[in-house]
Amino acid sequence: MPFAIVADLPLGTYHGAGQDGRPEPMPSVARLHAALLCAAGFGPRALSAGPDVLDVRDEDLAALRWLEENPPDAVRIPALDVSVLPPTAYRDDGTISRRKSAASIRKLAKPVGGGTAVGGQFSWIWTEDPPAPVRDCLEQLCPDVASLGTSESPVRLTAGLAGDAEPTAFLDPGAGMFSAGVTAVRRPVRGRTAELAAAHRAAAGKPPPAARDKTGADEKSLSPVPPRSAVATAWYRHRHRERAEVPWPVAMVLPLDRVIGEQQRVGWAVAAHRALVRLIGYGAPPLVTGAYPPGAARPENRLALQVLGPETPAVPVPLRDGVGRARSALLLLVPADADAGDLEALQRAVPGLTSLRGPGGVMARVDQASVRVLDGGQFWLPPEPGRLRLWETVPAAVPDTRGHAGWTFADAALLSLAFAWKRFLPPVPGRGEQRDQLLAASVCERGAAVVQARPERTSLVDRYAHKVNEHAVVRPYTAVLSLGQLGGDRAVQAIGQSRHLGGGLLVPRDIPRAPGRADDGGEHEAV
Repeated sequence: MPFAIVADLPLGTYHGAGQDGRPEPMPSVARLHAALLCAAGFGPRALSAGPDVLDVRDEDLAALRWLEENPPDAVRIPALDVSVLPPTAYRDDGTISRRKSAASIRKLAKPVGGGTAVGGQFSWIWTEDPPAPVRDCLEQLCPDVASLGTSESPVRLTAGLAGDAEPTAFLDPGAGMFSAGVTAVRRPVRGRTAELAAAHRAAAGKPPPAARDKTGADEKSLSPVPPRSAVATAWYRHRHRERAEVPWPVAMVLPLDRVIGEQQRVGWAVAAHRALVRLIGYGAPPLVTGAYPPGAARPENRLALQVLGPETPAVPVPLRDGVGRARSALLLLVPADADAGDLEALQRAVPGLTSLRGPGGVMARVDQASVRVLDGGQFWLPPEPGRLRLWETVPAAVPDTRGHAGWTFADAALLSLAFAWKRFLPPVPGRGEQRDQLLAASVCERGAAVVQARPERTSLVDRYAHKVNEHAVVRPYTAVLSLGQLGGDRAVQAIGQSRHLGGGLLVPRDIPRAPGRADDGGEHEAV
């Protein structure tokens, strides 16, 4: 019979922070394990090991080690609403601060966690019942857990048959950082119980002698951060979540600590590209480098690096830091046909991307603690009721080809759109102009249309393209498009020759929905 541990948060909110002090949106399996260990070592089941010393029963240790060896087969995650800006509490730290001859208790800013509004119960579910001794211990330990996360998150924890605990996501051992439709959950691994116990003994060891325990002139808190070497990531695939049929089904958002203007975004994307290649080292895959062996088939899309600005509408993540300052974010788009080995190399490199040196030597720090991996098919926030979603190229796009006699920038935009979606379109015969005409027509048959297309009249073309092939002309243009059936209202995509390095990102441009059919009668200048 399925076995489950169920967490009911009576206040309807969860407060917790990761190792770096930043709020975490939901309790992890590692958090659950630590709470159970705390209950076993300090609750009614704890054993007396001497004056003012408590210890954990052997059978409870065995149950906690069972959690290390057996991650939940499924989880139930209720609807969550995460607070964007966490509040800060100024409170006594218990240490002394001395200024001249006066001494006072140091008052420090302590983040209390923004909190997550929770629309139900969390459940951790195992398809097979644990051994009877383990189950008995877990059933007795769970009621002794007072809170998950901080003390602001009181909890009622129960263990037993899964019952109505219907899972929302299932463990996927083959998933990873760039898998679509999955959620990362931190879990304990072998040795986590011993690691936490050793850290507790070190922090609460033998007190210093009285001579060394005098009040200091100026003190600092010495509370250690618990180690996390015996914690790993488990990936849970969402129930009823199908893989999006879009050019880039996985989107990773890496917030930066500065704002990057539209005209510098290609340069910053190039800087991020070089940093990733350097982190991967020798043998970096063509998915990242874009350099394919002679004669090798080149896919329509590879890893694309874009930059989101704080002014970008419908962004699904807050482009503000913890104190409300605007910031930009690096966007990594992973193509639909990426090889598993290439993704593994990229997955090893991304955590090392902690800073970037952009144009002019300007530095930007990558906020790794706030990195989000999102579904590329459901990336943008949906349009408000009564509004029609169009798409605008930000920054400007660059045509993929020189074009043909009589072609306008609208034709170039349609062809670039077809190149991005080529994997999902019917094959077309011919070469040159015949092929390009048929490709552009194929996206028109899917409802795509160009509302407006205008050239960017500038000689500073390096703002919009890093390199171009020998048959292309750098003629940047801005376009407003209606995409019809190509990806729906929320898919993230980019068009043009520079779509892989900072150019041609299609961002939402919502307008009031008017009766009748929208046409493409806007201004289209010739290429």
